[in-house]
Amino acid sequence: MSSEVIHDAHGIPHIRADSLEELAFAQGHEMATARAGQLELERLRSEGRTAAHLGRAGLEWDRFSRRAGIDDLAQRGYDAVDDETRDFLVAFTDGINVAFRDRRWMPWTPLGVFLVQQLQFGAYPSKLWRHRVSTTLGPAGVRALSVEPPTVAGSNAYALAGDRTTTGLPLVAGDPHRVFEAPNVYLQTHLACPDFDVVGFCFPGVPGIQHFGHAGSVAWGLTNAMADYQDLYAEQLEVHDGRLVALGPDGWEPVEVREEFLDILDDEPEPVEIVVTERGPIVFESDALSLRTASWALGDLGFGALLPLLRSQTVADVESALEHWVEPVNNWVIADSAGVVRHRVAGRVPQRDLANRFGIVPASDGRHAWSGWVDDLPVVDPGNDGRVVTANERTTPAYDAISSHFAESWRADRIGTRLDAEESWSAERAIEPLTDVRQLGGDALLAAVAALTDLSPEAADLQRTLGSWDLAMAVDSAGAAAFNDVRERIVLAVSAHPALAGLTDATVYGDMYVPWLWLPGRVGQSLTKLLAHGEGIGIDLPALVRAAVEESATATPRAWGERHGFGPLTGLAQFGLDDDVVPVAGEPLPGDAECVAAMGWLPGTDTSVRGPVARYVWDLADRDHSRWAVPLGASGIPGDPHQVDQFEAWRDGTLLRVTTDWDTLRKEHS
Repeated sequence: MSSEVIHDAHGIPHIRADSLEELAFAQGHEMATARAGQLELERLRSEGRTAAHLGRAGLEWDRFSRRAGIDDLAQRGYDAVDDETRDFLVAFTDGINVAFRDRRWMPWTPLGVFLVQQLQFGAYPSKLWRHRVSTTLGPAGVRALSVEPPTVAGSNAYALAGDRTTTGLPLVAGDPHRVFEAPNVYLQTHLACPDFDVVGFCFPGVPGIQHFGHAGSVAWGLTNAMADYQDLYAEQLEVHDGRLVALGPDGWEPVEVREEFLDILDDEPEPVEIVVTERGPIVFESDALSLRTASWALGDLGFGALLPLLRSQTVADVESALEHWVEPVNNWVIADSAGVVRHRVAGRVPQRDLANRFGIVPASDGRHAWSGWVDDLPVVDPGNDGRVVTANERTTPAYDAISSHFAESWRADRIGTRLDAEESWSAERAIEPLTDVRQLGGDALLAAVAALTDLSPEAADLQRTLGSWDLAMAVDSAGAAAFNDVRERIVLAVSAHPALAGLTDATVYGDMYVPWLWLPGRVGQSLTKLLAHGEGIGIDLPALVRAAVEESATATPRAWGERHGFGPLTGLAQFGLDDDVVPVAGEPLPGDAECVAAMGWLPGTDTSVRGPVARYVWDLADRDHSRWAVPLGASGIPGDPHQVDQFEAWRDGTLLRVTTDWDTLRKEHS
C-alpha cells in the first residue's frame, strides 16, 4: 500500500495515502500502534466481553452491553451504510488487525466503539434520577433539585464572522467537555488522500475525523445540544402459553428472548438473559425497563456522514453531510473561507408525548409511542454582533422542539461578553474566552452569605472576604478557597439532611449509574435552586448557610488548586481496578463546574474528573495558524515522551500550533 505516516514534534500522526482505502488502512494501523490497550478495551466494551480479561469487575458493564445490544446494533448500522463507507470500515479494521497480527476487529467494531462512547451521553440516565426525585419528593423536589444531565453540559464552541477577526475570515473555537480519560478520548490526527486533506480529532477506534475538523476551506466544531432522543419504558411482562410477552399499546406482544453467557477471568461463565420488546432492549432486569434510542429505532448510527464530512469544502457541504447524522444530537458550529458562519443542530429527535422527557413512562400507553421525527431543527446565523455561541443552553425558543432540559445560559452569556469586549480576534488569542475562570453560578449563595447578620467576628471577616472576592476560580485565589469551603459544607449538610434520605443510595440501579445518582454531586449542581425552593422539601437553607459560614470561619481552607486537582481515569480505573498513576495526576486546575472553563467539581474530594478533553481554534484564513491541545498527549504508552507533553499547553490555554504543510512536516521529522 502506498501511504506515509509522519509524526510531528508532539507525536501527532499525519497520514497521507494514494487512495481512500489505503488511508483508512494506515489510520487503523497507526491507531493500533499508538493506542493498542485503549482500542482493545473499547472493543471488549462494545462486545460485552470485558470480564473475560478483567474478571468480575467487568460483569456489570458486560451485562449492560449485551442487554443493550451494542454489538448487534453496530452490525445493523454497518449493514445500513453505503458500499463506499463499508469498504472504508473494512480497510480501517484491516489496518488494526494487521498491527495486532490477529483478526480481532470486525468491520462493524468501530460502530460499536462509537456507540460505547455515546450511549450514556444522552438523557436516559438522568431520567432515572428524575424518576427517583419525583417519586420520593414529588413536585417540590423537582423544583428544588436539578434534573439536568450532570455529565453532558460543559462544552463550549463559537464562531466569529470575518468582520470580527484580524484576518477578515472566520474563526471557529471550542472545547468539548467529557470525563478525563487516560489515554484521552479524542486523538489528534491529520488525514490526506486525493479526495481530501483534513486535520482534527477522532475517537480512537473510529475512522476519519468526526466531531472537530478543519478541511482547509471549511471547519467545524460542536457542543452537545442536550436533545432528548432516548426513552425509558416500564414494561409489563408475563408468560402466556409458555412464551414471554409484553403489554404494548395494542395488547400483548411477543418479545425476543435469548440467553448468552459471559466469560469471566478465572471463574465460571455466567448467564445473562437478553429480552427485546417492540420499544427496545430491556436494560434494567429488576425493573423491566426498556431503552429506546434513535439509533436503535433506525438501525443507523450515522456513519453515512463520515465520508461526506471529510470531503466537505463549504458550510453547505457540511450541512449536507449532517443529514446522515443520528446521535448524539449536537450543536454544530461551522464556518468556511467564503465567510459563511452557521450554528445548526443535527441528529434525529423523535416526536412523542412531552411526558417522555420527564422520566419513565408506561410501555402500554400509546400516548408515549414514537410517531415520527422532528424535522425543523434549530438553525442560528450570526446577528449584528457577527458571532454564534453555543454552551449547551437553550439558544432560541426553537430548542423546545428537542428538549426540556438545558444548561443555564451563564457560560454562553459570558463567552459572548468576552468576545464583544474586543472588536477583532486573532487565532492566537481566540481560546482566551474559553479559559475564563469567573464563577458564574455562585450569585445566589454569595447573596445568602451577604444577607447573614449577627455573625461571630471570625464569620463576619469571612463574609467580607467573600463580598470583596473577584469571583475568579484561580488555583491560588483566597476567595475561591473560601467560597469552595463554604459551598462544600452546605452541600454535604444538605446531602445528609433527613429530607433527602430516600435519595442517598446512588447504587440502586447499579454502580454504573452512580455519576448520575450521587446525591452530593446533584446537590452541588442544584444549590441555586435549593436556595430558592429548599423550604418546600423541608430544608432550612438559610440556617445551613449560617452554620457553614461559622464553621468555615474557624477552619483553614486549603487553596483551590489543592482541592481541584487533575484526575484522569485510566481504563482499568474506570472498572475500579488499580492502575499506574498518570504523571500529571493531581496537578492543580483553574476553573470550576460553573465557569466557562468548566473543570468539574466533586464535593468532598480533591479531584476534578471532568472538563475540556480538547481545546482548538480553527483559522479559516490559514489552517497552519490554527491551534489545538489535549489534556495529555498523542501517545497512549506509559512513559512515552508524548504521553503527557501537551498538559501545560492545554491547561494554560497556550495551545500548540497546527502544522499541516507536508514539506514542513517532512523537514521537522527529518
